[in-house]
Amino acid sequence: MLLTIGMIMKNEEKYLSSCLEGLKPILEAIPSELIIVDTGSTDNSVEIAKKYTDDVRFFEWCNDFSAARNVSLEGAKGEWYMFLDADEIFTDTRGIIDFFKSGEYKKYNSASYTVRNYRDYEKTEFADFSAPRLTKILPDTKFIRKIHESLSTYNYPLKNIENAICDHFGYVIADETSKKKCERNIPLLLEELELDPAEPMTYLQLVEAYNSVDKEKSFYYCEKGMEICRQQAHYSGHMILFHKAELFALEGKFEEALGVIDEHDEFKKLDGIEKVVGMDLDFLYLKATLLLNLERTAEAIPVFREYSEFYKDFRLKGKHHTADTMLGAMKYATPDSLADAMVNAVRCCLKEKKLNTALDFLSAVPIGEKLSDNNFMSVYIKCLIIVCKNLNNYSHIKRIYSALSDDIKYIFCGYIGSYMSEQDVDFAKEILKLHISSDIDKALSLYINSEEKDLSETELVNSLKEIKDIMERNEEVRALTKFAAENIKKKIDNKLRAPATDELSELAKIVKGNIRNLISGGNIAEAKLYLSQLKELCPMDNEITVLENMIENSLH
Repeated sequence: MLLTIGMIMKNEEKYLSSCLEGLKPILEAIPSELIIVDTGSTDNSVEIAKKYTDDVRFFEWCNDFSAARNVSLEGAKGEWYMFLDADEIFTDTRGIIDFFKSGEYKKYNSASYTVRNYRDYEKTEFADFSAPRLTKILPDTKFIRKIHESLSTYNYPLKNIENAICDHFGYVIADETSKKKCERNIPLLLEELELDPAEPMTYLQLVEAYNSVDKEKSFYYCEKGMEICRQQAHYSGHMILFHKAELFALEGKFEEALGVIDEHDEFKKLDGIEKVVGMDLDFLYLKATLLLNLERTAEAIPVFREYSEFYKDFRLKGKHHTADTMLGAMKYATPDSLADAMVNAVRCCLKEKKLNTALDFLSAVPIGEKLSDNNFMSVYIKCLIIVCKNLNNYSHIKRIYSALSDDIKYIFCGYIGSYMSEQDVDFAKEILKLHISSDIDKALSLYINSEEKDLSETELVNSLKEIKDIMERNEEVRALTKFAAENIKKKIDNKLRAPATDELSELAKIVKGNIRNLISGGNIAEAKLYLSQLKELCPMDNEITVLENMIENSLH
């Protein structure tokens, strides 16, 4: 048998069926077994588990996660062992199946897959973690540590399995629940520390636990933990220092946080510590952000660039997956983080007037993964328009438009409209040259004509009707056409209020004709608006009452 899959559970009926269904492709594709250890469920978890495996075991809980998990290792028949939690749901198992079916597993001692930790049930925010969950079963393979348990034989050579993603919703919890969880963990960790005061991982876990309940004690264990990590040249020092830097940053002590990043650079000079580690990605993001907060934008720009390049190596090319990256979820290794960093880099470039560099950063944004994020795309498009306008090069605007959803196109067109209101007509002409879409071209042309030509009131009204036709048939350009329509209406208003009394009678006649057309076309709101203007223009006109009756009748 190639693989034993083990898990522990207690009252997990909410996710358990989905979790076990997600394992089915693995269990069906390769010789494997599933062992589930229940630690005292009082809901339907045991009944659900028995539908998926004949090997359900029972363990009396004793505040020791490793002891519970080791039950699933006892008598395991697989050459390899994999574990997961009951609230983790595989959405992609191809990589794990290929790893075993291809025989690739023979080259490695351990392997990881991606656990995607969601922060909300809508799956809009998450952090990916290369989870150290698979190991070759050796005579001394077991779980160690009462809490934050890990496998004793997890070691190199290590395979980071692609196309293996497990959704996890355990972090979608209220702050109060999170606090209680930390308060539960702290006594167990202090027990571990008393048994082994030189274990670096225990200090790291205490830093993380106290982070939610007592910042001073979190700082304290940062210092104590780093004393141990320096003595042992232990990789957990990377994560401890990152937590320390973030603690300062959260308090607004940006200079102190930068000092911790310098401390990390010194830590990496120790013998036995790798000079380039995966955690450098998080440190680079944090450093660039700190410099931005300190308004040291010229210094921040190259750090943002270094972060972007490191991200490509780490996330896209699989480089720098060092031991430190197994300690927890890399905070800034997600497309969301890259996108936010690149927009912040653009802000720095705008301040430093480095426009071409800003365009490079915008090009590095993973647009394909951000298109559904309206808030982000709104900021992105605004930055893009500012940069393109300052460069007088609008080609990037057209390139991005075709990839946008209808909702984002609406936002896009809104920004075009707002910039048309702030700038002269030349901006509209530049956008027109792009030929983004026929409706946008038409709306821009009508707007430009109304600005540059002395159109008659009739011509203006006809332009307004064309604009309204576009608005009604194409929702995505509505924000742009609305601006153009409002601009043309102002020009009509100005003409209606013009003092040329000799033309008053002819102008009133045109307005009354337009009102009739609007009523017949069902555009009652517009008809009422023009009727109110006619009353100001010719309050004694006999046809006003007739037109009022026509509007009233159209409503019934």
